[in-house]
Amino acid sequence: MHYRDERDALRGRVDSLQEQLATAKRELEDQRDDDRTARVAQLERQMADARRLLDQLGRELDQVRGRPRRSLFVPVVAMIAGLGICGGVVGSLLLKPAPERADDAVVYGVPVPAPVPVPMDPAPEPAPAATPAPEAPTRTATATWKAAVTRATGLPLAAGATCTVEAQLAGSGDKIRVPALEIVCGGTPIYSSSDPLNGMSMFSSGVEEDSGAAPGTHVYAISYEDKGDRTGERAEVSLDSIRKVGAVWRDSAPAYRVELKLSYQSAPVKGEPLLDATGRALRRTGRVTASSGPSPVKVGAQCTLRVSPLARPGKCLTRLECGGRMLYGAGTTGVSECTVEQDQVVRVHDGNTTRNGGDPALDLDVATGKTTVRDEVASGTWTTSVQLDPSAKQDQ
Repeated sequence: MHYRDERDALRGRVDSLQEQLATAKRELEDQRDDDRTARVAQLERQMADARRLLDQLGRELDQVRGRPRRSLFVPVVAMIAGLGICGGVVGSLLLKPAPERADDAVVYGVPVPAPVPVPMDPAPEPAPAATPAPEAPTRTATATWKAAVTRATGLPLAAGATCTVEAQLAGSGDKIRVPALEIVCGGTPIYSSSDPLNGMSMFSSGVEEDSGAAPGTHVYAISYEDKGDRTGERAEVSLDSIRKVGAVWRDSAPAYRVELKLSYQSAPVKGEPLLDATGRALRRTGRVTASSGPSPVKVGAQCTLRVSPLARPGKCLTRLECGGRMLYGAGTTGVSECTVEQDQVVRVHDGNTTRNGGDPALDLDVATGKTTVRDEVASGTWTTSVQLDPSAKQDQ
């Protein structure tokens, strides 16, 4: 009796689905949607297959009456699940404006209808790969600094012995590298970056480029370090030409240490600059028009001005020489604030005096050519005014 109840319940569910399918069919016919009508026809065929399967299950049920129920329980539950899926598909037809796409599948002998093909827009063609910008050509230069021994241990070098620091420089417009460096004192190499390294190296370097006194020349300031625990031939080194000091040492045998004093800037190097910014250097001539206090120059003294923009935005290296005296730029670095517009230096300013910044205070307006230098010394405050010649022009 219990089996008959299950079969009757299953048959009632099929009848209910048929009623829902008939309702969906009427609504779809009213909408005259050919694709949906075709889908309903497919569902009707699937429903007929389900009914035939149900009749087959009924016959098998009659044959196995009196046997344990577990032989029929799984197929009946599977059939109910399959009919539930059919009901879900009918419900989706009533709620969604277009059929969903699904992969073909079979659920316990009841195949899910194949999806109705939906026209697809062609895939857009991939955009062509961007062509990388060509790298700027590398420019090279060899710069040399004069140096002298201030103290040495472990090597036969007396204080005052002459040395040279030679660096191979390479730049592509916005930065300068130091591929190689060598230091020679008294004719003996005490450091070479090409010596074999057996250990570790903490390396850093920095180079500033300035226009030289003669047109077409450039000078360089350098900081360079190659340090770390090691053995073998390569020594350790620390140089800073801005501070005019350096040291070379080796801890492994034969151990030594040499301390140096070196020039701030290298000897002039001919050729094109390694930095694009240096190519925008300003060169002007002029003369002293006014002087007050203990000024180091007199009215009428001839002057030369060089302003080289640095790679650091808003900074320039400035040199003002009047009457054979470096009026500005003889201090620690000669670095000043500056304004560059359309690749032209238009203004230079340094508000600190020597006691605060290493150089006198400076104010330059390129448009008017007026330059004022001011400083505070033990004997008082002095001011010098310089008028630049209008005929001079900026370097190209």
